[in-house]
Parts: sequence; structure tokens; C-alpha cells
Amino acid sequence: MSDNGIQNKTKEYIQALLELEEMKAYKKAFEVYKEDKEAQQLLKDFQETQKTCAVFKQGGFDGVQEEERKLEKLNSLLSKNNVIQHLIKTQDSVQSFIGGLVGDISKGINFPFVQPRKSCCC
Repeated sequence: MSDNGIQNKTKEYIQALLELEEMKAYKKAFEVYKEDKEAQQLLKDFQETQKTCAVFKQGGFDGVQEEERKLEKLNSLLSKNNVIQHLIKTQDSVQSFIGGLVGDISKGINFPFVQPRKSCCC
């Protein structure tokens, strides 16, 4: 098969992915999230606090406990926010499906596309 043939098949593959119910659900959840300024701010605050917590821990700075408490509070709020939880759930569903396909491709061509994930410190 030519390079052009592979590119055409890739476009078909992408189109098929866009038509998945999981992808449609994610797109809808993301649209709802984009309309919810409070959810956006909550997620932004959580991510910024996560970064600050990591920097404080790595640098041995004072205030780590305070940042950890702030992070726990924000995490609790995130877990109660239905918009964010639905977005995460639908995103996980899409990633799981696509991850399975990547794993199948890796096995099929005997080439390891999948790399181990690194965990965050906070």
C-alpha cells in the first residue's frame, strides 16, 4: 500500500472515531464544560495548586502542608462538580477505547507505541 493509501485509511479511521458514541458524548460534555465558567475556574485553580504543590515539595519550601490542604479542598470540590465529573468520565471512556486500539496496533505490527504513564507527585 502506498503512503497515500495509508493516509486515506487514516482519514477514514479518524472519521470513524469521530462517529463513536463515546466521542459524541465527550464532545457534548466538553461543550457543557465550556459554558460553565465556574467549572472552568475550579479546574484551573486545581491545576495551578497542583503545580505549586509539586514545586514546593521538590524545592523543600515552607507551606507544603498549606498547599496540600488547599489541593485536598479543591479536589473535594472537583469530585462534587457534575460538569467536571461527566467531562472526566467521557474523556476516560474515549481514551480507554483509543488506548485499546493503539495496543492492538502495537501488537499487530510488533512495535511498542504504548509507553508507560508517569504518575504525578500530588
